[in-house]
Amino acid sequence: MKLKILVIDDEESILRTFRLRLSKWGHEVFLASDGTDGIKILSEQDCHVVITDLNMPGISGQEVVKQISDTYPDVKIVVITGYATVESALEAMKGGAFEFLVKPLNFDHVRIVLDKIGEKIALQEENKKLKSYVGELRGRIGEKYRLGNLIGKSKAIRTVFGMIRNVAPLDATVMIYGETGTGKEVLAKAIHHNSNRKNSPMVIVDCGSLAETLLESELFGHEKGAFTGALGMKPGRFEQADEGTIFLDEVENASQLVQKKLLRLIEEKTFHRVGGGKSIKIDVRIIAASNQDLMHLVKQGKFRADLYYRLNVFPIYVPPLKNRIDDIPLLIRYFINHLTKRMGRDPMEISTEAMDQAMEYPWPGNVRELLNVIERTLIMTSEKMISRFCITGAEYTASDNEENTAIMPHLKTPLREQLIEFERNYIKQALSKYSGRINKVVEISGMNPRTLNRKMKAYGLDKKNF
Repeated sequence: MKLKILVIDDEESILRTFRLRLSKWGHEVFLASDGTDGIKILSEQDCHVVITDLNMPGISGQEVVKQISDTYPDVKIVVITGYATVESALEAMKGGAFEFLVKPLNFDHVRIVLDKIGEKIALQEENKKLKSYVGELRGRIGEKYRLGNLIGKSKAIRTVFGMIRNVAPLDATVMIYGETGTGKEVLAKAIHHNSNRKNSPMVIVDCGSLAETLLESELFGHEKGAFTGALGMKPGRFEQADEGTIFLDEVENASQLVQKKLLRLIEEKTFHRVGGGKSIKIDVRIIAASNQDLMHLVKQGKFRADLYYRLNVFPIYVPPLKNRIDDIPLLIRYFINHLTKRMGRDPMEISTEAMDQAMEYPWPGNVRELLNVIERTLIMTSEKMISRFCITGAEYTASDNEENTAIMPHLKTPLREQLIEFERNYIKQALSKYSGRINKVVEISGMNPRTLNRKMKAYGLDKKNF
């Protein structure tokens, strides 16, 4: 990211070096030889970063840090000094400095710090846009239809939103098709909550999890003595959903007997409990769902054609996540906000690399897999930024004996940045494995202690945290 950087230092040679280096890296540079000129330039230029010396004539670097922090809180401040003391470092950081560097400067380290700032600023801007869009979207949802976790801006999902808006107020039977994990149940709830039956029960039945006899009893209830173990009368799910909505998930798993009883219920609005002869009248809206092509099952003789046509009055096809990649950033932000609140944690940011990783992964488990990955990642991440998602797909996980996640190269990210991230993760993992023992990390990494300490400082790693 191209940054606008103000450098404040009373040494002309330092200013010339910064101008040369920063310009070469593609940044826009402004120079000031003292704090007064620096504050004046900052009032005229919308800078992203201020690099300031601590020891200068006139206004001190500490006072510069304080004024900038108070007046321009979004500006990132990097402090440099030739007098490296713990006291001055702590005071500068408490005053609002983002990073603390020591002269003579290592410009490789300076570039790492600026890259980190650029990434942070880019992420903040992206998160602001996402939060704004989510707020706008949720506002529209509140006005038009309450869709809960069903979020998106892609053309495919907006088509689904429009279909929900059209069918929800009506009493038509709805058939939802979609791969496992696409959110068919969420969609069914959205239809119910926007219907005239929203104040009545919505009952959910997973037809794929119950055996034939159990499903029949579960749906239609049974009389006392209807079968072994039937010690009393039990009303079924249809009775529980009277005047409301029943959602039949994986309806293709219903047996021929259950299909026949479903057909009669739809046609006559009546049914019999298992073991009973009394006809029970019912008023219920049916929403069914399947992850298979029901017409194909009809042709195979596995599903009744007459029931298919009764259920398929208003079909809705939920697109897989791979066909709505524009929705992935929104879903990620929504799930992270939801899960961090549930876990009692502060909001988290997402690195560009992590977002690229999520956009490139095919998500065979759809939205459900995305939610699981985000929850797993939050559990495994102690920092405030997600640098990589914990995806367990075979193409992302190493299978050796070490607990090691393979880093897949991304052609959208410069090689140098990927090498830096790899090195940081390597040192972090080693520190974690050996509980911050520097001698063990030196032994396995092959780095000398001085190099290791320098890199740990550059990457913001402290052995006390491991």
